[in-house]
Amino acid sequence: MRRAVPPRLPLASQRLIVITGKGGVGKTTVTAAFAQAAAAARRRVLAVEVGPGRLGTLLGAATVSHEPTRVGPRLAVARLESEAVLGDFVLSALRLRLLARRLLESTTFQVLAAAAPGLPELLVLHRVAGWLEERRLGRPAYDLVLLDAPASGHSLPLLAAPRTLGALARFGPVATLLRNMERMLHDPATTLVFLVTTPEELAVRETLELHQELDVGLGLSVGPPILNAVPRRRFTPTDVAALAALDPDDPHVVAARFHLERRRQAQAQYSTLRRTLGVSPVRLPLLFPPPETSGGIDALATDLARAAGLAA
Repeated sequence: MRRAVPPRLPLASQRLIVITGKGGVGKTTVTAAFAQAAAAARRRVLAVEVGPGRLGTLLGAATVSHEPTRVGPRLAVARLESEAVLGDFVLSALRLRLLARRLLESTTFQVLAAAAPGLPELLVLHRVAGWLEERRLGRPAYDLVLLDAPASGHSLPLLAAPRTLGALARFGPVATLLRNMERMLHDPATTLVFLVTTPEELAVRETLELHQELDVGLGLSVGPPILNAVPRRRFTPTDVAALAALDPDDPHVVAARFHLERRRQAQAQYSTLRRTLGVSPVRLPLLFPPPETSGGIDALATDLARAAGLAA
């Protein structure tokens, strides 16, 4: 049975937020806006992207590495890539840098690591768990870790990695590690997944399928969907009625009708999400200009802060 998740879920205890969605729906922009909103609410935030992306650029970082880079008060950003997280894991296991380097340079080891199902994804989660456990001056280094996960098709293997590898390792320290990962991901007080979509039929359909896989298939806690790039309401009902009397070939009328049709389609997709999932999606406006510009994601951060119950 699907767990009921309030559409306005306060982030009272969750420390790991995973944000994913179909490629091109703006999940990285949403992650950056969420990070800004949480930092403005005085949370110590680490925003993490998996693989090369533009999360650092959106948050104002000149460069991003696998070690957190501070980009503002209470806000840092990092990037996780397979090679770097594998090196960190081997070094932590062997402790001796010389032995770790020799193992990583071994062609046989590289082939085995690449072939192991779920291993690269597990190492990403292992690094994220390390940041969640990191402490400074007796308190958590980060109140909230935001994971900009890969697009839909690749986020499932990431979140399923502990279960995938758990079927192979049932005893010993590796099995303990996997159980701890599984516990972290399935604890609704610790982890929450948000799906980002745009108000388009294909994107919404993929979002519903991914929600089913995450909620029912993996048993994860999934928050209300985030409907991104929704056209703003620009015309009153009186304006709409007046358009019918105007020259249909006038370019301004054509533009107005195009906008109204996009609004109609967006509302239809909003209704589909709400009806199917039983929760009201969080709507974010279509941005003009693009989010990379100065202050480009401020409006999204404000809306997300309100939706998530983040009080400054």
